[in-house]
Amino acid sequence: MKAIVVRAGKASLEEVELKEELGRGMVRVRTLYNGICGTDRGIVSGSLKFSRPPQGFDYLVLGHETLGEVQEVGEGVNLRKGDLVVPVVRRGCGECLNCLVGRQDFCETGKFTEIGIRGAHGTMRETFVDYAENLVVLPRELGEYGVLLEPLSNVVKAVREVEYLQGRSLWRCRDSTYSCRDAAIIGSGPIGLLFSMALKTMGFNVYVLNRRPPSEVEKDITEAVGARFVDTTKEVAPLPGPDLLVDTSGHPSAFVPLLDRIKKNGAVILFGTTGKEREEITAEQVTELVENNVLLVGSVNASKEDFREGGNLLTLWKEEYPDVLGKMITHKVSPGEAVNVLSGKLKGEIKTVVDWTNG
Repeated sequence: MKAIVVRAGKASLEEVELKEELGRGMVRVRTLYNGICGTDRGIVSGSLKFSRPPQGFDYLVLGHETLGEVQEVGEGVNLRKGDLVVPVVRRGCGECLNCLVGRQDFCETGKFTEIGIRGAHGTMRETFVDYAENLVVLPRELGEYGVLLEPLSNVVKAVREVEYLQGRSLWRCRDSTYSCRDAAIIGSGPIGLLFSMALKTMGFNVYVLNRRPPSEVEKDITEAVGARFVDTTKEVAPLPGPDLLVDTSGHPSAFVPLLDRIKKNGAVILFGTTGKEREEITAEQVTELVENNVLLVGSVNASKEDFREGGNLLTLWKEEYPDVLGKMITHKVSPGEAVNVLSGKLKGEIKTVVDWTNG
């Protein structure tokens, strides 16, 4: 089958021979679309040192943002041919309690694998076989928008973590929503925009921050969902400060200066990762965080439960914001074109997807 692989630091479209038998509880899936993200590009560039191929292979099949269609089912499977499905990315170690109860996103041993990232082949290929328990079914009417579910699942998890931890105090407003709370999101890529949509749905007043004016697509999306785009080179970020700060950039220089402006009992979600920058945190800033009871949360990956909730949000948004999801997918490329796109973003890109439907 055709697959996009990384071998010796180079991406290529190749014919690969993978022995994947359809056993009990398993499903064969035809790949429809793959999303391309910073993780994929980090693997290709070699900047993500934790990425590795499966044992016994000298290459890794990329792909962890996936929308597929069930092609064939094995015994003991409730899925049906034609179902739209999205695979969960992380697979448990089989040892720690979190992994044994389906919360491999909190694996304690570090022995997990992640499809298309570390230790397991991904889904940037024509077909793949997986256990049905690793697949989340989506309504067919979502169509290609289902490829946004994997990144959205990470957003859902992060927001749920903060909401749970903020139960330490009375954080909701008098109307039982978060309409009296301000959220500032650093970064306007796909993750930043998905955070803005999720938090607006919860009732937050949302500000999307970047060090530049919005692109036409970013402007359309933020306005459509009722968020405000802030070019921080021209105006000061929201005052007196946010109740929730979300960093999707991974650049300390973007979020550290804002730490002392977070409101009392506020929270910070650190989501972005780059590993390319240093920024000093002063003792005075630490004192402010301590004295104001500010919560700091690092979040990565998602559970199947988060994927399911993300599917509910996509269904809701397709009705509530009929044009927004379509604008999130700014480019579609063929598998052959994807090899070059994996080396850098396209102009005006929010989300680029690999289209396998015409091959």
